[in-house]
Formats: sequence, C-alpha cells, structure tokens
Amino acid sequence: MGQVTGARPGGAGARILAATGIGLLLGTPCVSAGLAPRPADARTAEAVIAEDMAWGDAEMRGDADFVDWLLLPGYRSIGHDGKATDKATIVNGTRDPGKVKAYAAKAAAYRAKWPSHPEVALYGDTAVLAWTTTDPQTATPVRSCDIFVYRDGHWHAIYSQHSDPPA
Repeated sequence: MGQVTGARPGGAGARILAATGIGLLLGTPCVSAGLAPRPADARTAEAVIAEDMAWGDAEMRGDADFVDWLLLPGYRSIGHDGKATDKATIVNGTRDPGKVKAYAAKAAAYRAKWPSHPEVALYGDTAVLAWTTTDPQTATPVRSCDIFVYRDGHWHAIYSQHSDPPA
C-alpha cells in the first residue's frame, strides 16, 4: 500500500460544495479530453491527486469534456445527505456557464474557510483519495473521499462520498 499526503491548493472542497447542496462538483489544470490525447498517468498517489485537482479545475472552467472523460460509466457521488448524483447530472451541470461561475466563487470561499489536504492509499489499480481537514479540532476529519481506478493508462473516478462541513 502506498500513501502520500500533502498541501492542498484546490481539489475536493468544491466537490464537497456540490454534495452539500451549495454548488456543482469539483478538483487542477488539464487539457480537455476532447482536444488532444493525454500522456499516460503514473501509477502514483501524486498522479491521483493531480487528476482530482484537474477535475475541480475543469468544473470551474466548465470543461464538460474533461469531466465526462474522467468519470467512468456508473460513477456516483453520495452527498452529505445520502443523496446520489450520477455522472450525467455532474457533466450536464458543468455545461451551464451560470452555474459554473457561481460555483467557482463558492468553491474558493469553501476552501478558504475549511482547508484540507489529500491522503492517498493505493491498492493495485485502485486509489482511495481522502480530503482531510487541517484542523485537528474538527468533529468531521474527512471531508470527501474519492475512489479512482486505473484504466487505459489513466486514473478515472468511479465513486465519491462527502461529509458535512464543520458547523
């Protein structure tokens, strides 16, 4: 099992907003899947974090092609309230410019208020990415958990689950 932790400049905070009903889903810059072939991802925790960050950045830019490419068929996100959101809903939300703009502002505010860092555990072709609070006093240390699988040379998301932000 491999594990890495690190500082978080972006990432799941925005996706947590979506799961808590505050906005769309989110994670750093990457070329849209529809524009150019992508080089293979390394089978490392750092590569998983990079894909997660690219996911959030794509949602803030409205890059639905990248989000569609990253999320595997059957992808589900479970919000803090237990409600499931499917891939189609997430991709379609990324296509709405008004929602994207509002979401980007809310995501930045969420990250500033509740900073967290990534922790990745690798199990062969599966990675578990947990975004954990940087505040040791919080009652909800894990804010978001994403499951990635390695397919066709790339990490892809198949499942996410989110907890409530601190009160």
